Amino acid sequence: MQDVPGATHEELTMAEHLVVAQPVDDDGLRRVRDLAGGARIDIVAPYGAGDRLPDELARTATVLFADQCPAGVEDLTALRWLQLGSAGYAQLAGQPLRPDVAVTNASGVNDVPIAEWCLLMMLTFRRRFPTMLAEQRARRWNRDAAFQAELRGSRVGFVGYGNVGQEAARLARLAGLEIWTLTRSAPGPRTGRFDPFDRPESDWPEPDRAFGFDQRADFYAGLDYLVVATPSTSSTQGLVDAAALAALPSHAVLLNPARAQVVDEPALRDALVSGAIAGAALDTHYRSPLDPADPTWDLPNVVVTPHISGSTGSTYFRPRLWELFGRNLARHLAGEPLLNLIPTAELELGRR
Repeated sequence: MQDVPGATHEELTMAEHLVVAQPVDDDGLRRVRDLAGGARIDIVAPYGAGDRLPDELARTATVLFADQCPAGVEDLTALRWLQLGSAGYAQLAGQPLRPDVAVTNASGVNDVPIAEWCLLMMLTFRRRFPTMLAEQRARRWNRDAAFQAELRGSRVGFVGYGNVGQEAARLARLAGLEIWTLTRSAPGPRTGRFDPFDRPESDWPEPDRAFGFDQRADFYAGLDYLVVATPSTSSTQGLVDAAALAALPSHAVLLNPARAQVVDEPALRDALVSGAIAGAALDTHYRSPLDPADPTWDLPNVVVTPHISGSTGSTYFRPRLWELFGRNLARHLAGEPLLNLIPTAELELGRR
């Protein structure tokens, strides 16, 4: 909220206009109404990339809680803050959003289910669970030692070590795995980020080994599991390329709950078909929904999930998202720094 000389807090609050284009969580909306006081709040249906807000709302909205910018973003002349309902923000690339508009994402809302998906996929491959189910359907009593393998003692590496990576690392460490990271800067606690459990910044899973990008060959060569946990931007697309996949041991498994485009598509397909890597668990896809004719479905060493590792159907998604919005609204009204603020340079906005 902008400071206006001589204005009271109540007057500043009254000047706010919140437009919410998200399905409502009743408890969350009640908290937002309490926080907003006399501010105007309009609830509208979630919209797509080509949809416009009604002109009167677009002209006066100071806060927008939505998954993306509406069409006609240049009409949002009063907008000061956009709270996204997603952790990703690639949908804003090229949008002519004013650079002085604060943009916050939903990082932290779905960390738990995504972390659980990662652990599930590692266990799926380690215990060869698809083969066990096939043996059950065939009514074969198969006690092969491969079905009895332990995950403990394996090594998992994270490309990117933000909220999702750190939450997955917490579970992996509890399961007895060694944690490696590959990041552009030294990994550390996530300051200024949303944590639904309010853990102290000191409570973060420090990796056993941290690698810089000049050491990436050594990083990949030592892994049993590789987790892609970085957003898709112009600097990360194709980051896991043919050289990275070739550096992985042949028994390694790639897990991608982040964005498909971070992994080079032809290189991944070649590695899976040739057996250069043992397999992949893919929750994000280059084309979504995945076409029934896509050959990925038929790869025997791939587990395909339809972008459900952490999504709107997750158990606590809606309450946590509204909790984040409420916490940020309190900060916005108090003129305090927002949680999950995305640096303008990372948004890759278009020209106005």
